[in-house]
Amino acid sequence: MSESLFLQRQSSRFLAAHPREAGWVVHEFGGDSAEELSLNYLLDCLREWHPAAITRRTALPLVGAGTFRNSMPICAASEAGALNSDSEEANAYGWRGTIELIWNGHDIHCHVFSLMLGKGCFGIYFVATKSLAAFRELLLVLERYGKARLKEKKKEIYVVNGENIPVTASSWNDLVLPAPMVRDIRSNVEGFFASPERYTALGIPHRRGFLFAGPPGCGKTLTLKTLAFNTPAKFISMLGTVDVDDSMLRHALDLAEGCTPAVVLLEDLDRIVDAKGVSLSYFLNLLDGLKVLNGVLVIATCNEPDKLDPALLHRPSRFDRVWRFDLPKYEQRLELLQKKGGKYFSESALEKAARRSEGFSMAYAQEIVVNALLECAHEDLPPSDDHLFKSLDTLRMQRKEASKPGESMDERESVGFGLSGHGNR
Repeated sequence: MSESLFLQRQSSRFLAAHPREAGWVVHEFGGDSAEELSLNYLLDCLREWHPAAITRRTALPLVGAGTFRNSMPICAASEAGALNSDSEEANAYGWRGTIELIWNGHDIHCHVFSLMLGKGCFGIYFVATKSLAAFRELLLVLERYGKARLKEKKKEIYVVNGENIPVTASSWNDLVLPAPMVRDIRSNVEGFFASPERYTALGIPHRRGFLFAGPPGCGKTLTLKTLAFNTPAKFISMLGTVDVDDSMLRHALDLAEGCTPAVVLLEDLDRIVDAKGVSLSYFLNLLDGLKVLNGVLVIATCNEPDKLDPALLHRPSRFDRVWRFDLPKYEQRLELLQKKGGKYFSESALEKAARRSEGFSMAYAQEIVVNALLECAHEDLPPSDDHLFKSLDTLRMQRKEASKPGESMDERESVGFGLSGHGNR
């Protein structure tokens, strides 16, 4: 059965059960509109705040994977099934089925079913009421409930080709980068999401592309994590793995376009465009031709921008701004060492370590302190300056050995956005 025929049959059945002659007014909402009205939270809202309002329920809550350990997303059992505890059934991201309720003395009947479109599954909501005023009052309660749920929800970065990444607290003060550069990145990102109406007024598409370029371990990843924590937008990431293909890129941009405001993170852009399954011309069209992407900010990272195809960099509509994350200078290395080791080592030792770590990335500079503290823990000794210098010598030797054929510093220092950590990657 085609999707349009299935939708027509579902609609006809609901309308037949709620005839206009009997005083019913029927509304239909697509998934996006329903979520804007928090109708996807109706089941949880009624159970938690107004359980007495439900007169009949055959609805099933849709529960995400995070609710059950080692489980794929499932449709939870009904009230008569295995989940009998309200607390176990709470925090569904949606529901399917029928809910009938009385609100302010008036009947309201709601029905949701799933519609398969391509590879996606979407909810179609039907609401029948005999009192628009009562329905509006219900929507106000749903709005308050939806805002409460949003505050409780832990923010994650959705990864198209990997595990989702929890967003941990990260302050702009955590970034050990040149202050003008931090201000410039922050103002550009905040300005993009704060003023969509300005783009409209000027007739400019509300979309931009930024590129973070530079060697591994120099702050690109920590900057992305800071943006994810401090930016009120949905973050969708694509990792630069060997199996990336055109369909994954299209899926990432489709997701972003459907949940704006959104940020699409393309980590290791140089690897993405070199992947066998990626067509550069198709990728370029996605960025500035086939997709409108209003309200979407694309941020890519790369280690070697000079090796990127000029078509990616020499057209502003693709990547309007490029920031270079260079190896840290003495002042930045010292600031990082002070932040990480100021409690354990003398100022003179930290200054000496900063001078002797020329050519270290931020990740390697931080490792000077981490390695020293681990050595102290293994020996069950309090930290001393000698431990710091020993750690520095070990890492200097390691860097020297890494320059031998067969292993590069990029391979040693590259950690990637998909792995959590606290360094300046």
